[in-house]
Amino acid sequence: MKVTGERQPNTLVRSQLGWTKVTAFAALSTAALFAVLNWHGCWLFRYEERNLAVFFYPFAWLALFFAVRTRWRLVLLLVTMPALFVYANGRWGLSEQNSGAESAAFQALHQMQSGINASRAEHQQKDYPDTLPSMDLSPHAQKYYRFEYIPKRSESGEIVGYIIQATPARRDCEFHRSFTITDEGRVFWTLEPRAATFSDTYYKE
Repeated sequence: MKVTGERQPNTLVRSQLGWTKVTAFAALSTAALFAVLNWHGCWLFRYEERNLAVFFYPFAWLALFFAVRTRWRLVLLLVTMPALFVYANGRWGLSEQNSGAESAAFQALHQMQSGINASRAEHQQKDYPDTLPSMDLSPHAQKYYRFEYIPKRSESGEIVGYIIQATPARRDCEFHRSFTITDEGRVFWTLEPRAATFSDTYYKE
């Protein structure tokens, strides 16, 4: 019997795929996962390019998956899937994902209302301005929502009131809630694909 001094690979754990193929399969699978999550560009719209590093984790998991034999792949799936299910249900719900953007829009509306009141007091004006005073909104509010100031005029042409509408910038990315604030500070919201009106749900603080 021929005996060699070379160390035999551990065939009980390691698959027959070389590391080049393992890396290639893991990279292709991760790219496919990203393509699904980023359908219509929605993942990047939500999280931006700087958060792409999170895809290192599925890449590492897939590399391990392809590197081991079938029996160990089944073990890996049995261990990972329940944990992934619990994590996804607790963290990836639409309401949780959208809460930051909606909160930013809500705060921006109140900021605009306060800015209008401050501008009126500063200039000792009785009526409301033709346009919104210049103000710095949070990056979240500017990115995820579009704001429209709509003055309400009397028969004589004076601006006696207004509403400000906040509508999602990307409804196709599962952002649905719209807000409208009145000159009295009352906020209404709706999930329908339109701006909120006075007939919609009143937000009670």
